[in-house]
Amino acid sequence: MDFSTFNRPEWIFFDLDDTLWDFAANSLRSLEYIYREYALVRDKFPSFNSFLEVYHTHNSKMWEEFAKGNVSSDFIKTERWRATLYPDTPADNPPSECAMINDAYLTKLATFPHTPYGVIPLLEKLVKSKMIGIISNGFADTQYRKLNSSGLWKYVCRVIVSDEIGIQKPDPRLFDYTVSETGATGTPIMVGDNPDTDIIGALLAGWEAIWYNPSNKQFPYTPDDLKAKGIDSDRYLGTAQDMREVEELLSKRNSIN
Repeated sequence: MDFSTFNRPEWIFFDLDDTLWDFAANSLRSLEYIYREYALVRDKFPSFNSFLEVYHTHNSKMWEEFAKGNVSSDFIKTERWRATLYPDTPADNPPSECAMINDAYLTKLATFPHTPYGVIPLLEKLVKSKMIGIISNGFADTQYRKLNSSGLWKYVCRVIVSDEIGIQKPDPRLFDYTVSETGATGTPIMVGDNPDTDIIGALLAGWEAIWYNPSNKQFPYTPDDLKAKGIDSDRYLGTAQDMREVEELLSKRNSIN
C-alpha cells in the first residue's frame, strides 16, 4: 500500500520494547516462568535473582553487539542461554536445551499484553490525525505477536523490524528505508527509550527525536557531541519521563492537532 496517498502524511514512529510495550515487566514474568518450569535452570542457580543477574548480563551484552552489527539475531537466541547456563561449552556448539528454552521464553513473553502507563491514551489521540509506525530491533515473529497480544495493532500503520531488513538501529539506513517504505514526508519523529539506537540513529538520518526516559537519566550526548556527529541539536526535541510528557513535547512542536 502506498501510504503517501493518505491525507495524513505526517508520521510519528515509536520503538516497541520498553516504549510502547512494557518489555521489562513482561520479560521478568517470562523469566520467572522459565525458572519455575525448568529444573535445569534451578539446578544451576540457587535463586531466581542469581539467575536473573547472570542472564541479564549476557543478554544485554548480546544486544549491544547486535546494535553494532557484530552478531546476528539467530546467534543471540542461543548464545544468551549458552553463556548463562553452559559457560564452559563453546559458543559454536550450544546444547540443544538452549534453543528449547529460548523458544519457551519467547513464546511466553509474547503472550503478555502490558504497556507502559499512558501509551494507549496517547496513541488514541495521535491516530486521529497522524500516521503511527514502529521501528524495532527485536525478533520479527515475537514482535508481531506482542502487537497482537497487547492490542497495539489497531493504532499502527506500519511496522519495520530490523530482523527482516538486515539493518538495525542506529544505522541511518534503517530510517531511510522506513521513509522509502512508508512514503513519510517532511521530518519524521522517532520516540524511543534507547538514546544510542533510537535517538542517535534517528538524528543521524535527519529525523527529529524524543527520548522516552522513565528513569530520568541524563542524556548522554551534549550539543557539542551531536554537532561532532554532524547532527543538528535542534532536532533533539527533549526527554520525557512518561507518555504525558511525550505528548507535551509533540504539542510544543505543533505535532498534535
